[in-house]
Amino acid sequence: MACNSVAPAVGVVLRRAAGSAALMLATGLAAPAETGFDAGSFEGGFDSGAPAATAPATAPAASAPAANAPETPAPGSDFGGFGDGSFDPGAATPAPQPPPPPQPPAPPLPGVTGQPPPLPPPVPAPTPAPTPTPAPPNPPAFSVSPDIAAFEMRDFGVAATGQLRPGEFHAQTPTTIPGAQVVTTQALAEAMNNGVKLVVIDVLGGNYALPGALMAPGLSAGGSITDRTQQQATQWLGQITGGDRAVPVVVYCSDPMCWLSYNGALRVVAAGYGNVYWYRGGLKAWQMAGLPTYPSGF
Repeated sequence: MACNSVAPAVGVVLRRAAGSAALMLATGLAAPAETGFDAGSFEGGFDSGAPAATAPATAPAASAPAANAPETPAPGSDFGGFGDGSFDPGAATPAPQPPPPPQPPAPPLPGVTGQPPPLPPPVPAPTPAPTPTPAPPNPPAFSVSPDIAAFEMRDFGVAATGQLRPGEFHAQTPTTIPGAQVVTTQALAEAMNNGVKLVVIDVLGGNYALPGALMAPGLSAGGSITDRTQQQATQWLGQITGGDRAVPVVVYCSDPMCWLSYNGALRVVAAGYGNVYWYRGGLKAWQMAGLPTYPSGF
């Protein structure tokens, strides 16, 4: 009876602290015999169901559980060892692993903030400018016939002179003049048509004159470039030119058989003007070319 009352308590102690030799000695029970590592120690494993080593022959009857018999684990349980299902090939499939968390974006470079600037749009290739077609040169307003050119530039073989002619003004003239230039009908008409500022002086004193001409018959007088006529001529020229001695001055009379314009051009040169032109063809060549004339004084 004493053993039967002690057995349940011993079983509880054994379940809480299996194999504790001190508790076994405290209850007065003999410690179980140690089991060696013989050939059959692990043959059956813990799941074979074979009981562990039994107590000596003096153990209590089978009706009462042995005090020192370890509790046999139920087949398939995990208590005290590897159960039947520990390495069961039919074990449950491992749960799927969750996907790795997204990696944070790389930190921006030092000194760089915000989004990178957009790339500039492609620059289209410049379209070559079309080569402008050169405009044809403006044709002259008129063209002097060769007959007129031959008339006004006819050479009589007279030598040029720097002296004023005293009389007999209707006579053959030279083709050149000292200090001045000979201008043709073609050149004079083009200059007027292009708006060139000119001072045109008529020394003939007839009823008709070239456009814008100033009447000055006294400028053609003979004599000397130091006489009173020259002094009056210099003063008058200063008035009509505003003192500008670089302005072009054109002097004309009737035709190449007239010395009046020759004398007048020499007096303008003597007054200190540098751009003096002698229109040798005169009024007749101008009219032959069909160019307009106006009543004198207009």
